[in-house]
Amino acid sequence: MEKRTLLAIVLCILVIIFYNIFLAPKAPKMVPPQPQAPVPEKIVEVPKEEVPALPEIPIIESRDIIVETDLVKAVFTTQGARLKSYWLKNYDHELISTTEENKYPLSLEIPGQKELVSENWRPDRERLILSENNPTGEVKFTYLNPQGLKIIRTLRFYNDSYKIDAKVSLQNTTSQDIYIPEYRLSWGPGIGEEEKKAGRRYGQFAGPVSFINGKLEKDTLTRSFIKGPTVKVGVPTIHQGKVGWVALKSKYFMAAFVPLEAAQATVIEKDERNKATVGIKMAPFSLKGKGTISHEFTIYPGPKDYELVKGLGLGLEQAVDLAWWSWVTPISLLLLKLFKWFYKIIPNYGVAIILITLLTKVILLPFTQRSFTHMRAMQAIQPKINALREKHKDNPQELNRQMMRLYREHKVNPLGGCFPMLLQMPIFFALFGLLYTSIELRGAGFIWWIKDLSLPDTVGYLAGFPINILPILMGLTTVIQQKMTTVDPRQAKMMLFMPVFMTFIFYNFPSGLVLYWSVTNVLTIGQQYIIAKRMPAPAK
Repeated sequence: MEKRTLLAIVLCILVIIFYNIFLAPKAPKMVPPQPQAPVPEKIVEVPKEEVPALPEIPIIESRDIIVETDLVKAVFTTQGARLKSYWLKNYDHELISTTEENKYPLSLEIPGQKELVSENWRPDRERLILSENNPTGEVKFTYLNPQGLKIIRTLRFYNDSYKIDAKVSLQNTTSQDIYIPEYRLSWGPGIGEEEKKAGRRYGQFAGPVSFINGKLEKDTLTRSFIKGPTVKVGVPTIHQGKVGWVALKSKYFMAAFVPLEAAQATVIEKDERNKATVGIKMAPFSLKGKGTISHEFTIYPGPKDYELVKGLGLGLEQAVDLAWWSWVTPISLLLLKLFKWFYKIIPNYGVAIILITLLTKVILLPFTQRSFTHMRAMQAIQPKINALREKHKDNPQELNRQMMRLYREHKVNPLGGCFPMLLQMPIFFALFGLLYTSIELRGAGFIWWIKDLSLPDTVGYLAGFPINILPILMGLTTVIQQKMTTVDPRQAKMMLFMPVFMTFIFYNFPSGLVLYWSVTNVLTIGQQYIIAKRMPAPAK
């Protein structure tokens, strides 16, 4: 058995040797290729740049790139060179709207090139930490597609500013022209919403705004009482013209794109969850062989602080809501300066609200006094008015004639108390809008139970219903005020409806706004008391 095994092994070895010597194919000799060989001819004719070297952008797992300043901590993902997180340190707020679809903002998109978002870009660094000693720095992301188009996105950050200077460079690495139908920089879907442990902030809203041809274009995402949304799911809303900027904003924050050169349009889109995406669309162009085209932008993801945004010199302050109507904005700006000036004197925004309320009452004192004077005069002739109503109850025309004669005799204008109040309305609207939207009140405490003037002053819950102290106090002061100003006793019961209505409306308003209204009521009651002491009591 051993001999047979040995013989088999020897025969196998002989067969292998025989095959390699006589039957195996010859190894190619190291000689130059023949000129007529077709393959070398084709390789020589095709320029090397037509087949880009793929190892330049290695296929790697996506990873995070971190940028940190004194103001923000930003986390980029190399997949699409997009933002995963943008944390505002001073406001304890995440500006990226959480999503399960991996749709992050700050993407660059070209029609037909989905890989720009799905594949990894090559960063030039893993981390950028800025400080006072290192106030500015850049992060670059590079992508090279199979057609030879290289895109370099350069983002410059500043330690003391929320703005980001962005530069998009498109390089043609081939000798052939490359047509770019358009490209778009966008933010979305959505912007980080305001959430608190106590619940959602009252009055929260979000929306896209474009500044086109020197005018604001506001797009609605949901149906209102009057009309439907201007943006529909699956149908982009495009605003063409001279593009100033486009922004997606919430009550206190916004993310904005400002092109520093001509852009074609702003694009607004909405998904099924009513979350918007806003973008800057650049016009189509051809990129010559070996050519490069660059565009610069300023990106602002940060707070809607009017003075901070205005300091950028980009016109973004028009996206900051200081009032509900534009004609009130100049008054709101003046009050905002006074508001911050008071805060510098006494660093408590609750005290600042009280001081600015007191100042406005002093300024409006002549109008208020005139209004109360008319009210007291009406109270004085009220018995005579009641007597005329009883006497001419069946003759309305005669009643009106006699009442007008009575007003002339006593030199009383029944509308005299209303006109001075109308003059105060612009200041009221300005203060109302300022206190409702001012980011300075966000997270600012006042006293005791009032920890955040931008939220209701909830002290507890009764069967799930929040107990808010300031609206209740405001309702009580409104009752006192109504009793002091009610002229016609028959209207007394009806006028008591007003405090209930006001308490209901203001119950979930920001406590800073309710504080202003409550202090106004207290000061008004004091004014009424003083005027009542100086004027004669109404006739019995």
